[in-house]
Amino acid sequence: DSKGSSKMNEHGRQMTIETDSDSPRIMVVDDEEKVLTPIKVALEHIGYEVITFLDAQNALDELKNEIYDLIITDLKMPKIPGIKFIKEAKKISPNSDLIVMTGFPSVETAVKCMKLGAADYITKPFDMEYFNLIVKKAFYKRTLEKRAAEREYYEHISHVDGLTGLYNHNFFHNLMDGEISRAARYKHSFSLLMIDIDDFKRINDTYGHQVGNRVLKELASLLNSFVRKNDSVARYGGEEFAIIFSETAKEHGSIFGNRIVNGISSAKIKEISQDDRLTISAGLAGYPDDATTQEVLVKKADEALYQAKKMGKNTLCVYGKQNPC
Repeated sequence: DSKGSSKMNEHGRQMTIETDSDSPRIMVVDDEEKVLTPIKVALEHIGYEVITFLDAQNALDELKNEIYDLIITDLKMPKIPGIKFIKEAKKISPNSDLIVMTGFPSVETAVKCMKLGAADYITKPFDMEYFNLIVKKAFYKRTLEKRAAEREYYEHISHVDGLTGLYNHNFFHNLMDGEISRAARYKHSFSLLMIDIDDFKRINDTYGHQVGNRVLKELASLLNSFVRKNDSVARYGGEEFAIIFSETAKEHGSIFGNRIVNGISSAKIKEISQDDRLTISAGLAGYPDDATTQEVLVKKADEALYQAKKMGKNTLCVYGKQNPC
């Protein structure tokens, strides 16, 4: 039940015709036909697409144009030494897994191959049942790694705003819950800064929504540059942003907030003219002085932000202060 018929081309490349394009692709490189043939037959019987090479240089040339999931290579070949072939193959196709075959095994050589990126090591002569097991193990490991990467990717995009790369609104609430729990447990303070871009509608109306989006991205980058590693920046929605200053009382949070407001107003935003400089208004509230729940803390930071807008924008107001701005 092979996946297709075979033929040789002028480069010593044994080809499988009419194969299932969804089958994992395997390249096998060895200078002996008597080694290549049984490997090809056995692996095709399992359902893999197999292409074999008698010449290592032809195999490297092939890797520049075609994608292979797995490369199986002999370690001792006439024109290109196996170690050099492994280095070149991994350089050309870093995402391909690699299994090494050799009739002259040593611990030193095995370690060297593994350090260069080989997934496994098989000594000749080998039993085909064992050989098939090694190949299946390589693909199983590859599948697990792919699934892990996919989980990590989908987890990442569920947390991140697609435009700015900042944490999104939903994940901001998770961060706030975590921050409140830690602060309550360890008797810490923290501050919440709510930010709104001043007159953002005018930027959109003057320059268009595409420029407006680029301004949002540039602002996100600036906000990240102003905060510490343990602080969290989120896009709260539209042109509104939120920053959690971890383990930071309001007194120090206001220093950071003023630094951000002043830093944005003095920054050169390449998408807009200097006459239309970008400014923000901001409101600050603190845990536990102003609130001990997320909902109330956000509400009070928003009230301070509203006060900053009333005071003429481009400023920071702090909730609960006699002179808040």
